[in-house]
Formats: sequence, C-alpha cells, structure tokens
Amino acid sequence: MTIKKTRRSISRIAAAAAAAVMALTAIPAIPASAAIDLKNLPVPIAEDKGSSAAKKFSKTVPELYSVKHESGYWGYGYNVLSWKPVSGALYYKVYRKEEGGANKCIANVFDTEYYDDCDIYYDREYKIKAVTFTYSDEKILTKFSNVVEAKAAKNSERHYYDYVGSDSSADAGVSVDASIEGDEETFDDDYDYEPAYAPAEAMPPEPNGPSAVYISANTEEYSKSEESGYKKASLSPLSTFSADVDTASYANLRRLINDGDRIPTDAVRIEEMLNYFDYDYQKPEGNSRFSVSTELSDCPWNDKAQLLAVGIQGMDLEKTPDSNLVFLIDTSGSMYSSDKLELACKSIRMLSKTLTENDRVSIVTYSGEERVVIAGAKGNQVNTVNALTTILEADGVTNGESGIQAAYAIAEKYYIEGGNNRIILCTDGDLNVGITDEDELKKLVEEKRRSGVYLSVMGFGTGNIKDNKMETLADNGNGSYHYIDSVNEAKKIFNEERNSTLYTIAKDVKIQVEFNPKNVEGYRLIGYDNRRLANEDFTNDAKDAGEVGAGGSVTALYEIIPAAGKTASGLKYQQTTPQAAVSDELLTVKVRYKNPDNGKTYQTAKTVVKSDYAKEMSNRMKLACAVTEFGLVLKDSDYKGTASINSALRFAKSVKDPDVYEKELAELIEKYLKNNKTSD
Repeated sequence: MTIKKTRRSISRIAAAAAAAVMALTAIPAIPASAAIDLKNLPVPIAEDKGSSAAKKFSKTVPELYSVKHESGYWGYGYNVLSWKPVSGALYYKVYRKEEGGANKCIANVFDTEYYDDCDIYYDREYKIKAVTFTYSDEKILTKFSNVVEAKAAKNSERHYYDYVGSDSSADAGVSVDASIEGDEETFDDDYDYEPAYAPAEAMPPEPNGPSAVYISANTEEYSKSEESGYKKASLSPLSTFSADVDTASYANLRRLINDGDRIPTDAVRIEEMLNYFDYDYQKPEGNSRFSVSTELSDCPWNDKAQLLAVGIQGMDLEKTPDSNLVFLIDTSGSMYSSDKLELACKSIRMLSKTLTENDRVSIVTYSGEERVVIAGAKGNQVNTVNALTTILEADGVTNGESGIQAAYAIAEKYYIEGGNNRIILCTDGDLNVGITDEDELKKLVEEKRRSGVYLSVMGFGTGNIKDNKMETLADNGNGSYHYIDSVNEAKKIFNEERNSTLYTIAKDVKIQVEFNPKNVEGYRLIGYDNRRLANEDFTNDAKDAGEVGAGGSVTALYEIIPAAGKTASGLKYQQTTPQAAVSDELLTVKVRYKNPDNGKTYQTAKTVVKSDYAKEMSNRMKLACAVTEFGLVLKDSDYKGTASINSALRFAKSVKDPDVYEKELAELIEKYLKNNKTSD
C-alpha cells in the first residue's frame, strides 16, 4: 500500500508528526458518537450481478457538483470535487481526463468529496463512478457521472515561489496504491500509483503559522509491574494466577532488538516470552479440555533451587464454529507508517482468505470519529475486504472509545449463537480522545464483554505504541494481545495459529499450585506479575481470568527451594493423616476453567513428587530455560542470579531439531549479544 498526498492543505502535511505532538498538546475531548444507525449500514447490495438491485446500481449516473478551485503554494492548488451520495455505494472512483482523452482513475475514496492536487495553470476535467459489491464478491460500478471542468487560473505567468492565499480550511483524505507486496492479486488496476507523502520537513512552512515538525522522541508506554519474590511454603502454600496466552512482549522485544533500541524493563514480560513458543505438550484425553504437563530439574541460574515447568495444553477443535468478526482498525494520524496501518491491512487480508461463506465480516475504522466501512459481508468476500482495506488512510486524532462502541454494536447485530463473535482491534494503542485512562478503558470493555463478544488486540508500530492500553483492553475484553512486527508474524498469528487466535475453548482459566511445606521450603513464580490472583479467587467462578484458544497452551516456571521439616497445618498437606505426613509429594497443580459452550466449571489436577526430578532436561525444558534466562537478563531481574546472555544462547542452541521460531530465538540472542558487546 503506497499512500500519496491528494487532498490536503499545506497545514495537513504534518499529519505524520501530529500523533507525536498530540501527546504534548491539550486536546478537547470529543464525546463518543451517538449509537450508530444499524438500519442503514454499508452492506453488499445484492446476491449477484444478475439481481434487479445490482442492475439498477450499474445503470445509475452519479451527480458530480461543480468543482471549486482553491489556490495554494508555488503555482499549485487544489480542485475540490464533491458529489451527491449514491445509495448502496461502498466507495467512489475519481477520474481525471489526461492528455489524449483517456479517463485516468486518480483515487478511490469513501467520502463524497475529494481534493486533487493541481497545477493552477491547466484545465482539468473530472468524472466519478460509485462502486459496490455483491454477496457473491463481484464488483459493480455505476456509469460515469456527469463531467465537471475546472478552469485554469487567469494568471498565465508562473512565479514559482509566489504564494496565493487559500480560502480552504477543509480537511481531506489520501488515496492508496492497491498493489500488495507478496500477493498475486492487484486491485483496481486502473488506479494511479504515485510516490508516498514527502517528509514534512521537505515541505514549505505555513506562512504566519507553525511549521511542520517531526518529533522523534520515543513515547512508548508500558505498565509497571513489581516482581514477586520468594514465598515461604509454610506461610503461603498456595500460588494462584490467571492463565495468559498473550505473546506481544516477545515480538515487541524482537522489534526493539532488531532496531538496536534500548529495552525498557517494563516491556519484558517473561510469561509472554514463554508462551510465544510451542512446547509440544501432550494433548488432552477424554472429555477434558486440558492436559497438565510438569517437569522438574535443576535451576541453571540458582544452584540452591530446582526448576519446575508447568504446561497446560488446550484441546483442538474438530470443527470450528462460524465466526462473526469485526475488524476495528485505528486510522488515526499516529498509524501513518508502513509498519502500522499498511501492515494491519495486510494482516486482515491474510486472515480473510481463511474464512468461509458461513462467516460474517465487518470493518469499522476510527480516528476523530468512527466509520462503518462494511457490515455483515460474507466471510468469503475476499475481493471486497481487499478493496476496502486498500483505500484506508491514516489521519486525525484517536477516539478509540467511539470505535469500540461502534464495533460492539455491529458485533451484536450480526451475533451468531454458538459461534465465535469477536472484535479484532488493530492499533498502536495511542488513544488520545474520549476515554484514555487505563482504568476507564477496563471498565468499558468489562461492561461490553457481557454481550458474549470477545475483544482481541493486535499491536503495530514503533516509537509511539501504548502497550499498557492494548494489554488492558485485551485482558479485560476476554481476548488475547499480540504484537505484529512483520508479515511473517501476521502469518504466525492468523494462519499457523489461527484456531488458537480465533476460537476460545475455555474461559476464566485459573491455575493454582499448592506446595507441600514438608518438602518445599520456598518458591517463586517467574513472571505473571500482573496476573496474580487472591487464593480464594480460584474457586470464585465470578472472578474473571484468562481465556485459552483451541490448541493453545500456557507455560509457567517456578523456582523451588527443597526443604525438610514440619508440615504446615490445613489444606492438602497437613498432619491430620499419617499418609500426608510421610508423603514425598512436592506440590499439586490445579487448573480450573469454564466451558464457554455450556457455562459449566471444570477442574483438573496433577501431583508432582520428588522422584519426578530429572537431571537431564528435555528439549522443551531447554527451550524454556533459554527464553527465561534471556528474559531475566533483559529485565535486569533482582532474581536473575547467575543468568547470562551466553548461558541463554547455549540453551537455545542445544534445542534439538529446532523449528523456525526456535532458530530465530538463538539468532535474536546472538544479535542482542553483538549489539551490547556483552561478554560473560
């Protein structure tokens, strides 16, 4: 997607910098818009081209009003086109007559207005066509509109540096190259491809006004979390936490390392680094939705401790339910870069190829206000989704609240009973208008999740991402949070791990480990710092916790200090029976979850005994050690002990038959080592 300037006054050229300035400027709040009109949504017009509605649309002649000319800088200006809306149109194609008489498509736009950059000394002739799609994914165009001509300026002599004042204060949009790198498809091949926006600093300053300035300061935000230290098993025998299948931290750290950037310690969430990888756990058997795997060995960075790995593996689905997906896309000015809006749209197009005619797809965008681009299209309308996402532009402030409200309204309208009803939010998290506070965002999505609609978040971009807000939205919207830094990561999330990303098999998944004080002196859960739960929450089915997708898994590591001594009173390991007193049990892992299909609660458990200890680590344990040791160093953890980058690299390289992501881990550690010239 190549974005080009088409209808902006000079003051608009600074859009790319506006997002950075926004954080420093007081912006009046724009209230979330009123409830959207669910009766007049942009939808495909008919089942096929042979329908009467389709034939009527194709015979329509749009009405183009007269063109208004607005002068600008250096002998250039804007021809402002506006036209009457066409019933059923999803977007419009703008044509300009070129030398030789050919009508050249210069833009595809959603609005009924377009600003064309022009040399004020030449006549211009314009036409438009309206475009819609059928449910059969066929594109229909109207006839050409009437012709409107823009006359050249009266001055025949060009003064290159002359400034002719503009009476325009209207905002406008951008058009985009429809070709997609790596895809065979090309959309709207009559579209005119032109270079991307020139950098703001290369444009002339606005007379008597502020100059456009890029701000390169890093404004990324991460939630602060305090690491949990060692707990004494005799005093705190229970460790309870919410399952977490987010993977954003690892992909984001990869981006930071590849870019040679400083690693913020709060960006390092070791549980998300662990859960990025597949540990090939045993699949669940029978009617259980989870299996529980454990492994006990020595802790590489603490010679006084043993290391316990706990893995829960979710079941796969033989048949996936129909999906009602709403793509909620941030199109604010802060999304203006190839690794943000462009990559988000490529990711959506990638996922749309996997859907069927039984699925439903809607697209909602938001910046200063929300826009419903299309509602209730069939899942197999790939051409429709491709075309519409190709036109999207990045512009304006970020009223995420209005977008979220609209997305939930659309999701509820097309709700599929027993299906997968999900909003997929694509954003950098920079919400600066409406609700922006994390606590208020939490309240908003907590209220909305009661509808049965899940909210998953896909993070994009660099320099301005608000990781804290994206994590808050996903965690409280019953979804997962992933960071997409490349097309390959999009393939991983939306293709390779599609079922895990889209289909929830268990809600409110909680894990509780009960330690036997007779055999365990102390323990420490690594990571999950913002996922800890009160012990009584484990059996409180009203308490929200994490969701796990089909075929998904959760991995957690504990450092355990073995001990011999008296047992604590109460719970499973108490002195009321001789059997408990002489037990060689170290701990019991319990998993509790709700079946989203029937709402019932289930629980499964596994006990670990002393004899489970093995000095030789399995392949999966070596991988977990490599990831965790890397994370401890990146976080500069108070509990990193003797952890080092070289040790993490040795573990990563010791993994047998590594897959592409395990190979990448070793390469990433090596790159970090090289960047920081670390020597252990």
